[in-house]
Amino acid sequence: MSNVPKVRFKGFTDEWEERKLKELFQPTKNKNNNGLYNQNDILAASLGTELIPKRIFFGLKSTEESVKNYRIVENGDLIYTKSPIKGFPNGIIRTNKGNVGIVPSLYCVYTLQKDINSSIIQFYFEDKNRLDFYLFPLVNVGARNNVNITDLEFLEGKVIIPKSYEEQSKIVQFMEKLNTTIDLSQRQLNLLKKQKKAMLQKMLPQKGETVPKLRFDGFDGDWEETTINDVSTSFSGGTPSATNSKYYKGDIPFIRSGEIHDKKTELFLTKLGLTNSSAKLVKQGDILYAMYGATSGEVDISKINGAINQATLAIIPNNDIDSYFLKEILSKDKNHILGTYLQGGQGNLSGNIIKSLQIMIPILPEQKKIGTFFKSLDNQITELERQLEHTKQMKKALLQKMFV
Repeated sequence: MSNVPKVRFKGFTDEWEERKLKELFQPTKNKNNNGLYNQNDILAASLGTELIPKRIFFGLKSTEESVKNYRIVENGDLIYTKSPIKGFPNGIIRTNKGNVGIVPSLYCVYTLQKDINSSIIQFYFEDKNRLDFYLFPLVNVGARNNVNITDLEFLEGKVIIPKSYEEQSKIVQFMEKLNTTIDLSQRQLNLLKKQKKAMLQKMLPQKGETVPKLRFDGFDGDWEETTINDVSTSFSGGTPSATNSKYYKGDIPFIRSGEIHDKKTELFLTKLGLTNSSAKLVKQGDILYAMYGATSGEVDISKINGAINQATLAIIPNNDIDSYFLKEILSKDKNHILGTYLQGGQGNLSGNIIKSLQIMIPILPEQKKIGTFFKSLDNQITELERQLEHTKQMKKALLQKMFV
């Protein structure tokens, strides 16, 4: 049988059926004409979840927004955003599983007219390839970057779903649990990052201060003002000629500025490429600082031995300076550095700018205490990121295997 998924719950053997969405849903005409709902009732489509309140999604209220022509979304209704969302140029499809709310009139809203679990449609379309395959024959992108498709035209495509409501519900329940796990991990990760940011503000002196607000027991006295140049040596690298194939596909990881957080690199240099360029070798444990492009101001401890290009500054702390402590000093000051030296977020930093930065440092034992504390937080963050990515990849694979 062709219409059977690779992975299936026990007890289900029937072939799945192909259905047009217009057999399952119909457009709703309910609009907020009487003003029953206001700006606080606006729902937003999220990549990771179902519809959620816009004030939560965006962190603000749309106080000036006129909502009289907005469409009302009931619990169980299906919506199609009909506008690009990051990574989804043709929009996304979501089910409303919460309270009744409203969405912009641009969105298509559909109410169920057959006895199916409407959430099976959302999970069917959470696989991007399946979504694109469905939408591509139906849509034309408009001049305003909206999708030119009517409410009825969207329903003309076909989906393949289980005949059994029970099997539909089993899949939905399983995927919802997976989504809950992902959402919980994401919230834990966001909270930990927020806590780290707060601790950086408390455990490192603010501008004009000589001591931090929060300190480990046994340490007192003012911190000393100095510069990055006074407490370290530093250098940037270079890039071998891209037209010479003998310089690449060797065994030396080539760490570019966008890869300073990673354990692997896209490119590898040969010894010949290293010798015939300004690329410089760095060791695992060296501090790497991104000076160019979208990652300007990013800093981390190198996780590998390799070579760096001209967009990356290697910082080697003196013997009386703890690497993790210095890395956190630079991390805390990122926004100040970018705001001071990059106008409107444009341009590049330079080694001279970084080396001239003024910082406050305590004695080495206190540096080590602080560095160890933040290293532990970083390890927890990395582990949560790893678990989250693993769960997301597992969901992606299951969306392909549990659907036809």
